[in-house]
Amino acid sequence: MTTSALSPDPRDLAPRRQLANPPQGDHVAYFYEKSDALLDALSNFIGAALGAGNAAVVIATKEHREGLQHRLTACGIDIHRAVNQGRYVELDATKILSEIMVEGMPDGTRFLEVVGGTIARSSTLLKGARPEIVAFGEMVSLLWTEGKVEAAIRLEQLWNELAKKYSFSLRCAYPVANFNGEKHTQPLMRVCAEHSAVVLGETDRSFASGEAKIALRKSEERFRILVDAVQDYAIFMLDEQGHISSWNTGAERLKGYKVSEIIGRHFSVFYPEEDIRAAKPQRELEIAEKEGRLEDEGWRLRKDGSRFWANVIITALRDDTGKLIGFGKVTRDYTEKIRANEALRNEISERTEAQRKLHDSERSLRQLSLRLLQTQDEERRRIGRDLHDSVGQYLVGLKMKVDSLKSSAARSQRENTSELADCSQLIEEAITEVRTISYLLYPPMLEELGLKSAIPWYLDGFTKRSGIKTALEVSPDFDRIPGDQELALFRVLQESLTNVHRHSGSPTALVRLLTKNRSAILQVIDEGKGIQARNGENRVQDWMGAFGVGLRGMNERMRQLGGDLEISSAQEGTTVTATLPLPDAESGD
Repeated sequence: MTTSALSPDPRDLAPRRQLANPPQGDHVAYFYEKSDALLDALSNFIGAALGAGNAAVVIATKEHREGLQHRLTACGIDIHRAVNQGRYVELDATKILSEIMVEGMPDGTRFLEVVGGTIARSSTLLKGARPEIVAFGEMVSLLWTEGKVEAAIRLEQLWNELAKKYSFSLRCAYPVANFNGEKHTQPLMRVCAEHSAVVLGETDRSFASGEAKIALRKSEERFRILVDAVQDYAIFMLDEQGHISSWNTGAERLKGYKVSEIIGRHFSVFYPEEDIRAAKPQRELEIAEKEGRLEDEGWRLRKDGSRFWANVIITALRDDTGKLIGFGKVTRDYTEKIRANEALRNEISERTEAQRKLHDSERSLRQLSLRLLQTQDEERRRIGRDLHDSVGQYLVGLKMKVDSLKSSAARSQRENTSELADCSQLIEEAITEVRTISYLLYPPMLEELGLKSAIPWYLDGFTKRSGIKTALEVSPDFDRIPGDQELALFRVLQESLTNVHRHSGSPTALVRLLTKNRSAILQVIDEGKGIQARNGENRVQDWMGAFGVGLRGMNERMRQLGGDLEISSAQEGTTVTATLPLPDAESGD
């Protein structure tokens, strides 16, 4: 069985009976089988600090608080005096947990206020330029026992964050019994990664009975079996110089080396050539030694030379005097994760490019649509003028000739007088129709007088042609607006009334023209049958394809001018609302 990087030999980490000052700034996890072993270790750890005139903060269960007091007193520590001096602070772990938890997780602000405040107060009570504080926290053990693994790990992280603000040496404790089974392997690795050292079965072997030594060896073996059984993580130990001294099954599976092939080799063998030239392996050990741990991601090499993307955690391992004895290294293969992220980035990039192309296409189509509408308007204007100025004038000339013939025939009392009169009447009607068509194509009144004058003229002609009664409501403050906007609203009016005539069956139509919220608004309201489903299809399609390019074209015209076209319909009728912004217009009601 190979030795786990997270289970150093307890003989190297065994506490001493004499009270020595503990190293500052370390965060050690105890994995204990029995409470007596934990209390023996804590009495040495905390007793050393109190005996040297320093402070201790104990956050534990009632059982462990009382047991620790008993052992400290037996070692000659005056607990009551230390309490009165503020150098020994006892807190109930369950109570503190209730104060710092928010929605099932430790809250960083509350932790800093409650626990950080306690550490800060103990620090201010100590004399000297560099106060030394030791702490013991059992809250993580309570969370783990309750199955709140993520909460326990988060609490360990909050302890590490607090250590950046205040100088103290911390011990946490976990019962080994809580880590039985394969399901605990990955959470165990995460817990160990948050500590500067991990100690199993902390006790003084020189004073242990034979039975205790046997129990300890069994506990160690179970712990090593648990770590060695991990398949998803490469877990191994390095000596102080970075040479590999242990190798677990997960490491063999991930990196391809057998134990006999890798033990004794420098861990830089896993790094690409460019990282070795940059001295990255040695730099990572230096950072881990200085800061306690290092986490990194990057390319690593397998035995066969293939690369994989690794998540790496290097933890400095120290003995009870603070001396560096090596490093624990945990590696996980994140290649699939990286590939999935890369695939996702590529997919997002492709979607973004597709969206850009679609946006460009839509913009081109809108520009084309606008150009078609402008071309249509220009063509209507040309045809309207040609009809009025050319065909219309020809018809006027013809009528004048026919009227002259009719007058001559009347004077001479010829028989064809009535026929000439009929021809004159037909020509008159043709002139009227040509003039009407010309004005509908491009009404000159719209350019000359604006919407307020062009709409009543159009409504009068619409009523005569269709028999539908119309009414107009115009806001008193409605004034001239830019020509392209007047033309757009006039076209919406034409389209809407054409559809009222063809589809709604309404006997009336109400037109409203107003300004509101710095916008010009045209509404056409009928009392017809509305746009309802017919044979599973929506009759909006009928409304969208009548005069010219239909309301679809009008909708696009509104969009090009920054406006909006809305059609709302119910059984009692339909309302078409066209809205155009007027940046320079006064706000109206």
